[in-house]
Amino acid sequence: MKKEEKQTIFWAIISLLVFLAATWLMTFGFMSLKTPATAAEAAQVTWIAIAFYAATLILAALRVKISYYLLAVVIAVYSVGFVGMISTMFLNSNADIIVKLFVSAVAAFGILVNVYWYILAFRLRAALQHDTFQRRINRQKGLKR
Repeated sequence: MKKEEKQTIFWAIISLLVFLAATWLMTFGFMSLKTPATAAEAAQVTWIAIAFYAATLILAALRVKISYYLLAVVIAVYSVGFVGMISTMFLNSNADIIVKLFVSAVAAFGILVNVYWYILAFRLRAALQHDTFQRRINRQKGLKR
């Protein structure tokens, strides 16, 4: 497995962990949400997130070509979830500003992790395209001999 692939998978896992941490933070009473999030809802979101990330990461480990594109969609969806958490904290919470800023900082960190993941994914795509190009050149050189 290439270094770029390992980094991309590592940061996808970090993205998942940050999302789960932010999700579970939203269940605490001191968030003072107008419509409180329950542990059952958080557990459901947790299992769905783990399933989506795991499915795409397993496909990536198996070197299925479309896997990183599917993972990009999953990460985009959960990036929207981070934005939703930030807006929920400021629009639907009566918590202290420190609590709002803390949860928003965790969600913003998640967004930054996801943006970094996209940067790594583009680097990975370039590296994989370069490898494919080199194999074609080597194959053509082998045919000319």
